[in-house]
Amino acid sequence: MDNMPAFYISCRLLITLVAGTLLVPLALVLSLRYMTAYGTWPSISVGSCAFFLGWYLAFFLGFFLPVRWKSTIGWNAADQKIWDTNFWVISLSCAAAVGAGLMTYNFAIVRGFGFDVQVTELRSMVIDAASAGYVGSWLGGVGRLLISAIAVAWIVACLKWRDLSAQALTLLLISTTVVFAYQAKFEGGRFFSSAILLAAFFATIGFFVSDVTRERRVNILAVRPTHVAPVAILLLMLVGVTSYSELVFVSRGARSAQSFAQLKAADAPAAKKVEQIVGVERLADDQHPLAIAYLQYAANFAIDLSSARDSQRIATSYGQAMAWIYLTQGIGEFDRIFRIENLRHSSGFYQFSQIAQVLSKLTGADMRYANNLSNYGTYITLPGALYVDFGTVLALVLAALSGICLRAGVESMFAGAATFLAILAPILFVIVATGPVTTLVTNLWPCAFWIALTQIPISTKSLGSR
Repeated sequence: MDNMPAFYISCRLLITLVAGTLLVPLALVLSLRYMTAYGTWPSISVGSCAFFLGWYLAFFLGFFLPVRWKSTIGWNAADQKIWDTNFWVISLSCAAAVGAGLMTYNFAIVRGFGFDVQVTELRSMVIDAASAGYVGSWLGGVGRLLISAIAVAWIVACLKWRDLSAQALTLLLISTTVVFAYQAKFEGGRFFSSAILLAAFFATIGFFVSDVTRERRVNILAVRPTHVAPVAILLLMLVGVTSYSELVFVSRGARSAQSFAQLKAADAPAAKKVEQIVGVERLADDQHPLAIAYLQYAANFAIDLSSARDSQRIATSYGQAMAWIYLTQGIGEFDRIFRIENLRHSSGFYQFSQIAQVLSKLTGADMRYANNLSNYGTYITLPGALYVDFGTVLALVLAALSGICLRAGVESMFAGAATFLAILAPILFVIVATGPVTTLVTNLWPCAFWIALTQIPISTKSLGSR
């Protein structure tokens, strides 16, 4: 590294930049919400805005508090001979692949959906079954727990890339393909896949910083091939996920337009309701099917479509139009919840619904959150989900604690440690980064279980080590 160009910045500045990065998605969502090319969202109540912004204020206050938690839980860099990178990457990859197999069997065989049903129809059937009282099975719970191991496997691999063997990397890629195939077939999986990629990118930054840091200064120009390799692999995966998401949007739009045409031909009440909101002339048969699909979908969210007059533009940029709704709907959906009088909070069972399912099986009583939400199943943002779970005060307290934990984890990760908080830091970063859109706590909280397992010392020889 002595012969390489040097431009040093302090670790403290880099940690501040991490906090600044978390402001970007918040600013992006807020700015997109006021873009009117695809319609105009209803205004948000003052109370919802105050709570939403207050949650982020509490988070950043926690992040920058002078109190520091030393991440002593686990093994630090000096104990790396005990903490076996390849063992855990291989073990976690295998666990995730087994989980994907169990969930495939659960959906296709046990619940009888088969392999021919479209994922959009499947999701509707799953929501309807849950509303009708379906509690879930132990097979589904175990499968989801195992699948979450793939996220931790990628974080471990990227944090300790220099110690990763070719065999472990190959198995990780195979397991990732298996998990993605299951997700694409039965659950959509776009957010889960994107979350894994974002967490892996963040862990790669941690690997780079720890590798080029000397005396708490980071030489950001000391990039080597070993730093570029994980980024190149993740970028290829990102291209694949992005292309898949675009394909899903377009194919789903074509099916939606076809379904609407059938409802319209049958003079169904659902079609009349959409025509009343959007306008009959805008849903004429000579309009582009994707434009009709978008207008029909946007009408469900009470979006004022008077500003979205260019049907041809909507059709040609259908993927972007749908992404606009997906990225900006959460704040409005949370506002609808915040306005509910006498809302019964779930005591954690909204986001930790798997625990409710287990308790329901053990006790024989339905412990799931019997909510009165009018928009169950839609995005309600991370602050909104915490509000549903715990109410205003505890949600703000958890925001501050999340900030404290993320700061401690980032510091530990940048120091090259493999502690619990260091491995958890990319997960926390992703959860907060996607918070203005939706909550990923439901999908990612089981990762804490796998991270805790990685703190068990492994004294055997590295599996697949060079």
